[in-house]
Amino acid sequence: MHVLPAEVSNLVRSGTFQLRKDSFVDAGLREYFSDLLYQVDFKEKDQGFLHILFEHKNRPAPGISFQLLRYMTRTLEYSCKESGLPLTPIFPVVLYHGTAKWSIPLNFASLYRGPESLRPRLLDFTYCLVDLSTFTDEELTVDALTTLGLLLLKHIHRDDLVERLGNMFRLFRPMDRQTALEFLETVLRYLGAATDRVTAEDCREALQGPLTDRGELRMDEYRLIDGLIADHLARNRPKWMREAMEEGLEEGRKEGTASITIRLLSRKFGCLDNALEERVRQLPLEELELLGDALLDLPSESALAEWLDRRATH
Repeated sequence: MHVLPAEVSNLVRSGTFQLRKDSFVDAGLREYFSDLLYQVDFKEKDQGFLHILFEHKNRPAPGISFQLLRYMTRTLEYSCKESGLPLTPIFPVVLYHGTAKWSIPLNFASLYRGPESLRPRLLDFTYCLVDLSTFTDEELTVDALTTLGLLLLKHIHRDDLVERLGNMFRLFRPMDRQTALEFLETVLRYLGAATDRVTAEDCREALQGPLTDRGELRMDEYRLIDGLIADHLARNRPKWMREAMEEGLEEGRKEGTASITIRLLSRKFGCLDNALEERVRQLPLEELELLGDALLDLPSESALAEWLDRRATH
């Protein structure tokens, strides 16, 4: 709530955040749809409620506005089917925790090219950027679980991550033991996937106080913690194995992006020519993302073919 701009937070009732499920998203889009779609009530009950869409990025994404538009369109379609008109408003928020400066415009209309005189008549919206690097750790203090999550996101790519782990893990102290162990698994899974800066020994050392100063851990709890660390933070995998895993994840993202792009092209042009569809599927991930951004500007299949020809010469 405290990361929202005043003009939004002043309108909504605190304590009414409810996580919405994304079951209405079609299978092709499900992998890319944010899990963080919330519903929150306005202070005035007769005004209904607001959807707040959170998307997180760890590096600047030039096509983020187009990605948000896809999410928002699907949400609005579902909202219209569920409750009819008028539509439930959506407020998009991008939570950014990368090290590079975010210099991308915050409005959708920045993606267009053409005469300035047309801009007032073009589709546009502005998203809210929450750059965690602009907050002190103290300013990110909420409840224990939220604070730990925000601090991990903020420091995950920084050189001070290991030295800050102890302070982060102290946030386990107010939790009951079962909650702490369950959330620890989530934290270790994230650390294991997002960084190679943290070793198993770093985690064991950082956990010494937070999980033991409230009483002696049982042997099964010791084994559980050691098992979690071994599963999610073991750094003795051969380099070729880590690279193969990363390559597999990248290939999965590419296939998913290609499927979404082809579906959008088919909706725009009708059944897509088989040869064009195959050319789209063969594009690398970066080119598929560029094509996703260019979709609105392509008037026909022949324009798509010309776009693919131009990219092939780059």
